[in-house]
Formats: sequence, C-alpha cells, structure tokens
Amino acid sequence: MKKALLFVCFALILALPVFSQESVQVVRDVQENAVAGDVISVQINVYNPYSDERIFSIEEKLPNGIQMIEPSEPHETRLFNGIKASFLKWEETISPRSVASFNYKMRLLSSGYYSLSPTTVIDSATLTKFQGSPVSISVSCVPDNKCGENENYLNCGQDCKPDAADGVCNPGPNLCDPDCEGGEKCDKGGIDISIWYIIIPISLIGIAFFVFKFKRDKGSGIKPSQLPQEESSEETVYN
Repeated sequence: MKKALLFVCFALILALPVFSQESVQVVRDVQENAVAGDVISVQINVYNPYSDERIFSIEEKLPNGIQMIEPSEPHETRLFNGIKASFLKWEETISPRSVASFNYKMRLLSSGYYSLSPTTVIDSATLTKFQGSPVSISVSCVPDNKCGENENYLNCGQDCKPDAADGVCNPGPNLCDPDCEGGEKCDKGGIDISIWYIIIPISLIGIAFFVFKFKRDKGSGIKPSQLPQEESSEETVYN
C-alpha cells in the first residue's frame, strides 16, 4: 500500500511542471467604436511562454466592407466556409517568454457592426493551434439626412427615424414599423389592422339586420287575392 502511495506521489511531482506550464496567449488590441470612414489600427500580441524560442504562424481573417491601408492588400484570398474571404498571415520566431506584435490598418467604409474572427496562432514545433477572442466594432454613421445602406435606427439615429424601413424592428406605442411583424400594413394609405376590429363587427351587424328585415317582410306578406277590391267609380247605365 505504501509503495502504491509513493508511486502516485512521484507521478504527480513529475507531472507538476506540465500542468503549471502556461499556454500561448493571443490578445488583440483594437478600438470597439468608430465612425464610418475612420482608419483604425489593429495590434495582435502573441506571447511565447516556453523556455525555448518557437516559430509561430499567425492568421487573421479580415471583415468585409473595409479598405486595407497597411498593408495595401491582403496577403491571401481564399474560400472560407464557401465564401470568398481575405486574410493576413505572418510567420515569426518569438524568443522564450517574450511577446511579438503584428499590426495592420484598415478603413471602415460604412456604418454597422464589424466582426473580427478569433486570431489563429499555430506553434510550428507541436502544430498546436491557439486562438484569441472575437471582437465586434460598432461603427456609427456620418449624418447626411438620408437613411442609407447599412444604416438603421440603432447605429444612425440622426438619419433613420424609429419607423424607417431599415431592417430593424422598433416596436412602440403609436408606431408602425414596416420591419416588424405585420409591417406590410404600414404603407401610406393603408388601414391599420386594429381598425378592422371595428369595421368587421359593424358590417356583420348591418348584414344581419337587412337579412332579418327581408325575412320578416317576406313572411308577413299579403297575397294579391286577399287585397280588398277597389269599387268602380263608373255608374251602371240601364236602358
């Protein structure tokens, strides 16, 4: 029994450095709020926790609706989940317990939300894959009194009214938003569905009244033979 306990303790001591070893850290530094047309900088930081230098491959998927500033073009374009996508790629040797940074700049062309997928880092020594966290950038509009493409009440309240046809349902009292359920009734000249709750009952009552009146008149009608005969106004002349 004592030998078994000693063996377990020895195994735990040997395994301790493995469990306490840090993993590769991937941190992306980028602003999360911008205005359409802004040029923003993105910095990717990769930390090598090992006691030896390692070669790492870094891959960054670019969002749609941007213009690359630095570098001027993506490093690679290929199909990603069946959709054409652009990527930036680096390969770097990172010293033991050191951080290497990778930077790029892009212009956000329109308002809306831009999602940056997790940065992928591969340790070439072990082919182990590490990923950072996704980031969402909220881009507001430049007011021009026009609710344009990719603008809505949430990201461009200056241009888009609460009931605008902007792809965002904004329910509210005395508000008919064409993007909400039943919004097809919101067109100009249309009748709100609540009015039918008044029109239909009144119409049914009117129809029932005329049917009842018609049947009553028909049921109480007098046959022509039962009508009193009018006396002739002409006098009979006897010869």
